[in-house]
Order: sequence, then C-alpha cells, then structure tokens
Amino acid sequence: MNWRFYWDYSGGNVFENMVHQVIFWYKILDLKIPRSVTMGAGNYMSPEMEVPDTYDVAMDHGTLLFTWNSMFGNRHYGEGHDIVLGTKGAVFRDQSDRVRYVSESRKSERGTDDMATANAAPDIVGGSDATDLHLQNFFDCVRSRKQPNCPVDIAARAVAGPHLANLAMLHKKQAKLPDGYLSS
Repeated sequence: MNWRFYWDYSGGNVFENMVHQVIFWYKILDLKIPRSVTMGAGNYMSPEMEVPDTYDVAMDHGTLLFTWNSMFGNRHYGEGHDIVLGTKGAVFRDQSDRVRYVSESRKSERGTDDMATANAAPDIVGGSDATDLHLQNFFDCVRSRKQPNCPVDIAARAVAGPHLANLAMLHKKQAKLPDGYLSS
C-alpha cells in the first residue's frame, strides 16, 4: 500500500477514491468538466507521505458547486455518504447506493425531514463496486458492442476534476480551463 504515498506512483486520494465517488453524480446529474477547481490539502497525520492525507476540493460547474473532502485522521473517513444540497431539497446516497430525497418544503410537525427513499439504486457501475462485475461488464460490451455501464465520456469528465484538483494544490492557485475550452 505504501506506493500510494508517492507522487511518482499515485495521484493521492482524489484519484484513489474521489474519482470513484463522483462518477455516480457525473452520470446522474450529467455533469461536464468543471470550469474551475480549488483544493486545500495537507499532511496532518502522515508527514512521511508525499501526497496529502487530508483534502478539501471545490469544483465549480457553473450552476453547481461540487465539494468533496477526505481525511485519514480518524476511523471515520466520511467516504460513501454523499449529499447533494439543492434549493428544493437534498439527495443522500449511502455506501450501499441507497438514494433518499428530502424536500425543503415538507417538514413534519416535530421538525424531522420527510424522506422519500428510492425503490432501487440507479445502475451506475453495474450494481456493485466489485472488480469482477466491472470486468464482466467490460468483456460483455467488447463482445456485444454495447455501451458499458460507465461510458468513456463520463469517466473522462469525472477524472478531469481530480486532475485539476491536484494541479490547483500543487500550484497553490485555482485551476481553470482555457477560455473556450468547454465550448469546443
């Protein structure tokens, strides 16, 4: 596991975990490459690592500010509990891909949220994060010429944010795409 400590072999946790977590939202929300990205990061618990152990990423998508954070400072990493906060409500996704919606306009008399739970989790990567299912989907698509559960265009968009995040942190400034890049 120590290969993950070095920039020569790892992109840090933004490539180890962030890219896998955000791809769900990129597919569901049809997100494009972010306009700009900032990242604060540091080594607070593992000073021997070159890559940070703590991250706070903000990706500006124009009409949406997407934030992601991760830390290795205690046993609760916070990963696998995604929340989308919107003006009309919130969407929660847990580690088993259960999705719940909480409306901003509907509150019970006791102040608790009225939650609607999706009957079935959306099929983003084939129903599981298991490597064998990913590989099976890939081979099935090679044989059938059908689109995989996670098409290349979505994967490319989802990996752009983590890449820009590392550039922002390493250069200590906001990473932005060149003018006109997204319109071409």
